[in-house]
Amino acid sequence: MDLDIKTKTRPLSRWWPILLMVTVSVAAGVFANLALSPDEQDQTSKEIAQLETIQANLINSTVLPENFKTVPEFSLLTADNQAITQQVLEDKWTVAFFGFTHCPDICPATLAAMNSVLSSLEPSVAEPQVIFVTVDPVRDTVEKLTEYVAYFNEDFIGITGDLTDITKLTQALGIVASYTASEDDPNQYTVDHTASMLLIDPSLRVRARINAPHSVKNITNDYTALYNALSPAS
Repeated sequence: MDLDIKTKTRPLSRWWPILLMVTVSVAAGVFANLALSPDEQDQTSKEIAQLETIQANLINSTVLPENFKTVPEFSLLTADNQAITQQVLEDKWTVAFFGFTHCPDICPATLAAMNSVLSSLEPSVAEPQVIFVTVDPVRDTVEKLTEYVAYFNEDFIGITGDLTDITKLTQALGIVASYTASEDDPNQYTVDHTASMLLIDPSLRVRARINAPHSVKNITNDYTALYNALSPAS
């Protein structure tokens, strides 16, 4: 099962979440209980205008301010049982998805879509690395995760580790995962999790939320638009 953290807004308030995020982040970083200076107001207006322009070209994703969230330090394991840290995200674009191998629908559908997206991108658009982080490391052993991820694409990176460490990462990034026990079999518990993917830039900043449902067309369009707008070469 999945929890897609996404709300519907009325047309007149379409840009309010972006306005709120940018204004709060700028104000918090520069002032304490003081109004923005004219220069800061001008900078905030420019940021909002840029985000609005990018958002207008997206089908099913939400662009986020530059200083929205940054991936924290972590120490986990790859599906090949190798140590992996946040350094895997440096100097490349990444699409990160949090799920589990027992997931009946959204997880396999999303990974299959991402496999097709990689072959659908124009040559001028750098392919993102795709990372699948399990939120069910108790059942998702290294061996099981290795087989699962490779089924969709051998270049996809599966990540597991201690549940406490994974929870710290998910909480830092705003990813939700909840567990419901089974009355019949303790090993057959269900997991509800965020269905959106995160787009992370080469500086480890979360720049967009790619919302569900995930289709090849929508992801290809949105990733291309985001990459062209946000990459340093653009």
